[in-house]
Amino acid sequence: MRTHLGNIIRSAVFLFLLVISLYYINEMLLPKYTLKNNLWPMTSSYNQFYQMEEDSVDVLFLGSSVVVNAFSPQEIYDTYGIRSYNLASEEQSIFLSYYWLKEALRYQNPQVVVLDTRFLFPQHLEGTNTIEPMTRKCLDPMKWSSVKAEAVNAVCEMDPVQSKLSYYLTNIRFHSRWTFLEEQDILLSQSQYSELKGFSPTMENGPETYTPYTPDGNEEAFVPPHQAMLEYLDRMVELCKEEGITLMLISLPGNTMNDGVNNMLTSYSQEKEVDFYNLDQKLWYDQIGAKLPEENAVGHDNLWGAIKISRFLGKLLQEEYHVPAVEDPQYEKTREFYQRFKENVALTRITDMAEYLQTIQKDRYTVFIAMRDEGTAGLTEPLKEELRAFGLQTDFSDKYGWSYCAVVSPETGVREEAVQGKLQLDGRFRDRRSEYCLLSTGYNSSILIDGVEYSANYGGMNMVVYDLELMKVIDSVCFHTHRSCRGER
Repeated sequence: MRTHLGNIIRSAVFLFLLVISLYYINEMLLPKYTLKNNLWPMTSSYNQFYQMEEDSVDVLFLGSSVVVNAFSPQEIYDTYGIRSYNLASEEQSIFLSYYWLKEALRYQNPQVVVLDTRFLFPQHLEGTNTIEPMTRKCLDPMKWSSVKAEAVNAVCEMDPVQSKLSYYLTNIRFHSRWTFLEEQDILLSQSQYSELKGFSPTMENGPETYTPYTPDGNEEAFVPPHQAMLEYLDRMVELCKEEGITLMLISLPGNTMNDGVNNMLTSYSQEKEVDFYNLDQKLWYDQIGAKLPEENAVGHDNLWGAIKISRFLGKLLQEEYHVPAVEDPQYEKTREFYQRFKENVALTRITDMAEYLQTIQKDRYTVFIAMRDEGTAGLTEPLKEELRAFGLQTDFSDKYGWSYCAVVSPETGVREEAVQGKLQLDGRFRDRRSEYCLLSTGYNSSILIDGVEYSANYGGMNMVVYDLELMKVIDSVCFHTHRSCRGER
């Protein structure tokens, strides 16, 4: 009897350890998309959504990558006090938006759902209207429940090439990732949050000019939608009506737009009695007020364009939909992070060396410097003073043609060397979890961080700024200190 009991206990312990091991292996092998490594950080964005207090989000954004880049919940909260969350993702088709809406309603009771209509129309040959990697990127972070099981079943029915089992045991799909696991794969806590609440803008300027859509008056034109996506949009409309939620359909500037697309969306919204805002139409686009090219609100918005379109929509939510302002600690505590994030983005536009040096004097930055060619002749006395204020002790007055490297770190202070001839500077930072290798010569500069080259490699002082909080490089610039001292990227 005791032998049988012992066998049962040992078997139970073995099965328990097996399940725990499989769970951790599956989680470890899943690709992680965070602010550190991706413009669309959906792993941390979805994980953070699950950490929000229940019934604390009044507006949800759904749609593809253009929505991720367009709507900043923190900007909307800071300006209007409205609590929102951005659940969009790369190539998120209407089908995927429907299932994320169902999943979101398990935790939140939003007043308004804002859905971009770009993927209502055919984008890909796959039945889900999106490619398999983007489907995985959207669904893999979703918690297991009847909603996810339903979504996986539907995916595999619409795209028979995909395997149900690979969604349950993701190591089947991602087993080859064993060979290039990163720190955030091992330390899963690093991918558990996104203080931007699903928002992530691009950095680049937009086009010099943009002509928004103006109707040609062709009332007969009609572009047919993707039929499967239309069926899921119908489901979203019904689900929102059942839950007493206002569904707002939008088309963002830069989406494919003509009379045929506009007529179809207008007709559908009138038939279903939901609101439709064609933000690509000149009437609305002009109200957004983005000034190109610096404030890009066309296609994948940059930060400054996103601020404009977020404020525009926040005002609409406040005045037309009467979404209330609510003081919420979840949004109050991320104000500072958002401000730091905006500072990081603004840094990439500074070309004045003195202003740049003053801006990067922050404890969250580690700065790497490597000289290429001659890099001292253009330094004025005020600039030399700025370099000393930054913490550099080298006297550049007598270093014409020398090689120079430096690391300025809140962890270890200042490390710098100047020599005649080739110079290499190696070391570790971030509590020795990351390594660097700097090279300075007359014909080359190199700034390797964890094996990746970041130097702009122009003549002068090449600088790379690493954000210790975000655990990534946020800017790489060269100041032409042999002549103009202006920054170039």
